[in-house]
Amino acid sequence: MSRRIHDLGLTNLDGLPATCRACIFWEVSGAPQGPRAGEEAAAAGRKEAWWQATQLEWGTPGKALYVDQRPVGYATFGPAEHFPRARQLGHVVSDDALLLAALWVAPEQRDTGGAKMLLQSVLRETHRRGAKALEAYAARGSGSGRQLTTCFIPEEFLLANGFEVRHQHADHPLLRLDLRKTVRWQESFGHALSGVVSALSRRERAPAPSAPALEAHR
Repeated sequence: MSRRIHDLGLTNLDGLPATCRACIFWEVSGAPQGPRAGEEAAAAGRKEAWWQATQLEWGTPGKALYVDQRPVGYATFGPAEHFPRARQLGHVVSDDALLLAALWVAPEQRDTGGAKMLLQSVLRETHRRGAKALEAYAARGSGSGRQLTTCFIPEEFLLANGFEVRHQHADHPLLRLDLRKTVRWQESFGHALSGVVSALSRRERAPAPSAPALEAHR
């Protein structure tokens, strides 16, 4: 089984699950989680417009996980100002951090390390772009049965991978992984940073394969 990480750009955006392809929860202020019935095409168009603008202004805001040429997961991230939803969640993302907005892995690929592989790729990009930390709004109390299935990332997953709670909230606390201070970061990207960067770079330089879209997960 071959697993690779590729940039998630306009050319392979259609590989997202149908509901995620048309979900503009993070990209458009006031949008619901998941597209409304009958509005999928319009929402997908708005997502594509957002993606193109962000890619031109800042860079590619996503990573995709492929297993044997098939997309099985993705993550979206970037400066918080590119995600209007972040302004409505009470506590704002730190100026020195990027926002990890979404991270999803297909059910059959969970508990295989795919989610951590995606996270590590995002951390590498965070480091490359000079940010000091990665922050994320978590889903509190989501439980393992719902893990990685909503527009928010389960708090349990983030805590297990080195994040710490920066601001408390009953439903969606803001968590932070500081690249300079976190022991997990030092172990994974400090002592062996050159090897990790080299391996991930080889995986991400290759063009993303053409593949059918993932099945809807909501």
